[in-house]
Amino acid sequence: MDQDFRKKTFRGAKIEDVILELKKLINLCETKSSKACDKEQQRFYEGMAIAYTTVQLKLQGEFDYIEEKVIHELGNVMKQTVSNEKVASNNEAIEECSFCRRSKKEVGELALGPGVSICRECLQFGEKVIESQKGSVT
Repeated sequence: MDQDFRKKTFRGAKIEDVILELKKLINLCETKSSKACDKEQQRFYEGMAIAYTTVQLKLQGEFDYIEEKVIHELGNVMKQTVSNEKVASNNEAIEECSFCRRSKKEVGELALGPGVSICRECLQFGEKVIESQKGSVT
């Protein structure tokens, strides 16, 4: 990365300004994802949007830390989605959260969707992500 660009971008920047820039990047990635030509490109932009959102939430003080395990599991879910290794039909019972991969026995009830499920903890994290994006230009 060009040092001058980096100095201009981050020197003296207020956290609020960085958060606004992250929101712009999130929106850009979401737009690119929706217009992507293929699944790999779409997943790339989705992953970048998640990464930017995570940094934004951290800067806003929404959480103190994120466990390495969560990032690892997000990577596994993305890989699995792209390669279609484990596709479940709408009628098939889903016994684990599609995001954190914990079993129904570990997390309790799961919200079911077409071939996916989500536990309460992952759903609450998702709600924080969506809430953080309110008011941003889409």
